[in-house]
Amino acid sequence: MKRVLSFVLCCLSVGFAYGQQDKQFTHYMFDRMSYNPATTGTRGYCGTLIYRNQWDRVQDAPNTTLFNAQGNLQQVQLGPGAIGVGLSFMNDAIGFSRSNNLTVNGAYHYPTDYGTLSGGVGLGLINVGFSPNWVPPQTPADADPAISSINNQVAATGFDMNFGLFWYGKNLPYYVGLSTTHLAPADLSKVSFSVARHYYVLAGYTVDMQELIGTRNQFDLKPSVLLKADGASMVFDVNVLANYWMNNASYFWGGATYRYSDAIALMVGYGFSPKANVNQDMLKFGYSFDIMTNPLNTYGKGTHELMLNYCMFPPEPVVPRHGNPFILQ
Repeated sequence: MKRVLSFVLCCLSVGFAYGQQDKQFTHYMFDRMSYNPATTGTRGYCGTLIYRNQWDRVQDAPNTTLFNAQGNLQQVQLGPGAIGVGLSFMNDAIGFSRSNNLTVNGAYHYPTDYGTLSGGVGLGLINVGFSPNWVPPQTPADADPAISSINNQVAATGFDMNFGLFWYGKNLPYYVGLSTTHLAPADLSKVSFSVARHYYVLAGYTVDMQELIGTRNQFDLKPSVLLKADGASMVFDVNVLANYWMNNASYFWGGATYRYSDAIALMVGYGFSPKANVNQDMLKFGYSFDIMTNPLNTYGKGTHELMLNYCMFPPEPVVPRHGNPFILQ
């Protein structure tokens, strides 16, 4: 049965080569940059590491690792706005296929009286490789020359491009983003692999529960939604996170996500500031468990995901002021 499942997963990884290929994370709210470059370097300097073990106990199921780093170049001014830069690396393994994606991101954040409008571009490379390890036939009559001849590793690398827009409200704590990945699909014809263009819609809002119900400590609810489509299919995540601050420098969070036709996920996490100040450095740990609702739930036990995030918030640059030395004379 394990060999059959492994073969099915391998076929799916090739058969759906023009399907939902982009990574899927339950902690998507901590990974906006890799699928919407407009969110790059919104504030401070941040690094994020996410590991996803999908469909636990299903042989050759997807395993994904993501690392990204980004920052706001406060010292570089371009008109009234600010510039953000970032780097994202992702490794994804499923069956006998491996893919690596390296992207350099840049964004421009333009402030207005109502909020901040951001635009961003991501440029990078996609590397896809296959390393088949076929099970030898039991008898010569079962041998298929077309399959037995595919035992060598093959790989190809192509150019990749992402684009996005992002809006964050000023008076109301809401945001919405539109983006597309693989805008210029990589040429991976060497390995008969096609990369689908993906489209994303991200939106969220923060509800101050401290004022609403009168709690002693800060308490926020953060509902959000992420819609993903490739022109042939669509998947959406609906998430609610609850942040409860123990003091000014540490908080716990818990939440739940519903992913259409795939899973229901539970999330927990903890964040704290080593400098005991919410406006300074912040370290966050998160874990989620996806309860599968797809057909593989008969064989798998769920999906585990770990998240580590660290952000530094340097003080705002001092605005030089020039005075008239004779003003007081």
